[in-house]
Amino acid sequence: MTVVALAGDSHGNYPWARDRIREVAERGVDTMLHLGDFGIWPGNNGRAYLIRVENACAEHGMRILVTPGNHEDWGRLTALWENPKQRDATGAMLPIDLTPHITVLPRGHRFEIDGRSFVSLGGAPSVDMDNRTERVDWWPEERITAEDVERTVAGGYADVMLSHDSPDRPYQTAAVEHVVHGDSGWSWSDQALAHAAAGRERMTEAFLGVKPRLFAHGHYHVRDEASVQIPGADHETRIWSLHADGRAGNLRFLDLETLDDPEWTS
Repeated sequence: MTVVALAGDSHGNYPWARDRIREVAERGVDTMLHLGDFGIWPGNNGRAYLIRVENACAEHGMRILVTPGNHEDWGRLTALWENPKQRDATGAMLPIDLTPHITVLPRGHRFEIDGRSFVSLGGAPSVDMDNRTERVDWWPEERITAEDVERTVAGGYADVMLSHDSPDRPYQTAAVEHVVHGDSGWSWSDQALAHAAAGRERMTEAFLGVKPRLFAHGHYHVRDEASVQIPGADHETRIWSLHADGRAGNLRFLDLETLDDPEWTS
């Protein structure tokens, strides 16, 4: 039996990330799949965070595969993936080792762990973009493009789809649906709401194309799960939304044999 950990938003919170790494290692698990807003930030704070998390990973024998969120330095990531050295012979983007134990995954990247297939589609539109400064703490490259969706769907089915954003309803957990379509108490501009809705539309297209058995994401800072039926699929799909740093439901364990986790964890 192989078990991996899934982690929601960390937001550059080193003490939280360190404690989750230790918790995962104490369970005998050595791989964490992070669902975005990890803390790939510009400047000294971003560099210091990566170094400290790398040291914690090295101490506990942990590797972290990051599906990027919206609040990452997409300017840096885009520039790295524009380098031919970060592309394979076909021109496809390759995973980038930010440190020896921390790897960031490009959009549409596929991989296997113990015979289970995964696909990663990171990024999301920032609904708080009006409160941010372009190229300082917000980058337009955060948006998932039609080409990203096409690349993700081209590989067909995957057992597990990792993302930061959620598809739109009816393919959302109830908690996420409440955040998106209910009275969340936030007053975002119409432009920002349309920006976010366009991202969910793209994610929905990718989700329906991949037809995974498990879809896991962060971004909305709520923990919940749901089961849905994708048209044309011969199986139900379970959706896990994970909470953010400092809150219960930020971390789950995934048994790759059963594609299930019998209990919520921290």
